[in-house]
Amino acid sequence: MKCVDPCIINSVTLGNKTYLVNDKNYLKNFHDWDERIRDWLASAEQVELSPEHIHIIELLRRLYSQNSKHPVLRMITADMTGRFGAEKGTVKYFHSLFPGGIHQAFLVAGLPMQDSCC
Repeated sequence: MKCVDPCIINSVTLGNKTYLVNDKNYLKNFHDWDERIRDWLASAEQVELSPEHIHIIELLRRLYSQNSKHPVLRMITADMTGRFGAEKGTVKYFHSLFPGGIHQAFLVAGLPMQDSCC
């Protein structure tokens, strides 16, 4: 697998705002994230956003903001169980929403890329 070169920075302009992303489309600045870049990232990842996606994305952002670290999938599925019921609080259901896994969800949520991605 090809590792990301942190020196490669691309820009995405949506409306009157420019966002900096790395060569895997991870947002360079967590605080630049908004609905425009969320929708662009989801589209680039071929993820059609639903209310469940939005809830998970907001949860990821909130947990990352509070703890300054990436949440684990177990924490996310526990929240999904409470919010959507046991049938939707599973890793399998999470992967039906984000087929690329937790890192795909992190990307769409604007969380920084984890070092372990390489």
